[in-house]
Amino acid sequence: MAKTDIFRIIAVAVVVAAGLTGCGGERDKGVQSSLNHTEQDTIVRDTIHQNTIDIEEARSDFSQLGSEIGTDTALENRAEDIETAEDELQEHQTEEFLDIAEICALPAGTSVEIGMLPEESIDALFYASEITEEVFTRINGCSYQENDNISLDELSYVRVLHRGFDGTTRIGELIVNSALKEDIIDIMRELYKADYPIEQMVLIDVYGGDDNQSMAANNTSAFNYRTVSGTNKLSNHSYGRAIDINPLYNPYIRTASDGSTLCEPENGAPYINRDEDFTYKIDHSDRCYQLFKEHGFTWGGDWRSVKDYQHFEKKE
Repeated sequence: MAKTDIFRIIAVAVVVAAGLTGCGGERDKGVQSSLNHTEQDTIVRDTIHQNTIDIEEARSDFSQLGSEIGTDTALENRAEDIETAEDELQEHQTEEFLDIAEICALPAGTSVEIGMLPEESIDALFYASEITEEVFTRINGCSYQENDNISLDELSYVRVLHRGFDGTTRIGELIVNSALKEDIIDIMRELYKADYPIEQMVLIDVYGGDDNQSMAANNTSAFNYRTVSGTNKLSNHSYGRAIDINPLYNPYIRTASDGSTLCEPENGAPYINRDEDFTYKIDHSDRCYQLFKEHGFTWGGDWRSVKDYQHFEKKE
């Protein structure tokens, strides 16, 4: 067989190896541009199928050339390239492709393994959308009430990732004022990258819109059309302009008319004394506090008449 044929086979091996490396990059670009990656995954799989054919043809040609090429070092190195390409192909074939759209369809609270995803793909899992019919069905008559103060068009449904207390990656969901959606996404992304622990983050409707039940379960939440505890005034949660983080460990504290101290949730009483050192406490040195302040939020822990250590809000 002529040397030109040998070099042709070598070229096929190198191109195949490069193709395997490149197919992942194209898929990553697709992740950035859209949440629906069916087309990108199809392209990747078609590429792998063609690479399989190319590799098998190259291996067959090298086998036929075995007696002709002897122990030429350069050709042996190219043969190793083919072996490497084949190994990479096998890895791609056995690896489960992570479909971003499928992850987005999982319910909030689900623990997910995203170790194989590049950073730009992880970023795509932090996003906001309008209030869909499905979300409206969940909140209507619960956290959302027909009113003259805030419309559905002014609210956004936000999906993020957060680090659970068990160290796993979990899907979180919030409803916030649309004017704050980018702030919340940025903050939650930074908290996730910093491995900041948030136990759970589901819509308060999971708890029937009951703020006390949600806090007692240490659920992080935002929108809830309700009044401020102990008053007839609408809370900033009613406008989607407030969020409560790890509320069990950062309770709402006020003094009752009889001089006694009231704590909400009640099971947050062990965490009233903020001079004590304990896990999940929000204070001025806490990364959560710092990020919200950087984005223009005020913290309930700095209030004078009451203390709401879980609470961050940003008014118009």
